[in-house]
Amino acid sequence: MKKILCAAAAVAMLAGPALGADLPRRPIHDTVVMPVAPAGVWTGFYVGAHLGAGFSSRFNNDVGFGLGSASGFLGGLQAGYDYQADRFVMGIAADLSYAGISRRHIDAIGPNDVRTSLNWNGSLRARLGYLVQDNLLLYATGGLALGNVQARELVPAVVTQSRSLVGWTAGVGGEYMFTRNVSALLEYRYTSLGRANYLNLTTAPRIGFEGHTLRTGLNYRF
Repeated sequence: MKKILCAAAAVAMLAGPALGADLPRRPIHDTVVMPVAPAGVWTGFYVGAHLGAGFSSRFNNDVGFGLGSASGFLGGLQAGYDYQADRFVMGIAADLSYAGISRRHIDAIGPNDVRTSLNWNGSLRARLGYLVQDNLLLYATGGLALGNVQARELVPAVVTQSRSLVGWTAGVGGEYMFTRNVSALLEYRYTSLGRANYLNLTTAPRIGFEGHTLRTGLNYRF
């Protein structure tokens, strides 16, 4: 009897793989998994770079120069620190941009030929945002703004003068975290810089700047 049971067990063990080989196999499909940043990872330092454009800007002045509808491109670097508390993210951000926003005023009756340009600008801002999902932050920002405005006169004299101006900036934006270390942003800001005296120019104007910018960039988070 014992020999019969051992023989039956051996037959069952040999038959199992053979029967399994005859069963139809289910196809295996490859799946693509998009990386998603885990929750609670916005706290920390970051650095990055940005590109953008200025539009509907103007160089304010007190002598009647037509220096509105200025536009141009900008690009530069940014850095900051964020702290996440539940679904809120608060922090401080700074940026510095090379700018090519300019406008020229020509008046044959004056006569005047003046070209103004925003050579660089920067900011130091607070930022407060809300996580609509773990890796998507919507935020508002505002704070101190700096900029260098150059005025170049060609008529009636040939002179150039640059002044560093101080003002404020505010805007809104969004930032999407692709991975734990890489995020992308899209941001709109309005900037207003106070006027300064350009005494080297013939009319000694007081010139300032106000304008709108739209920028996009990438951040690396530590």
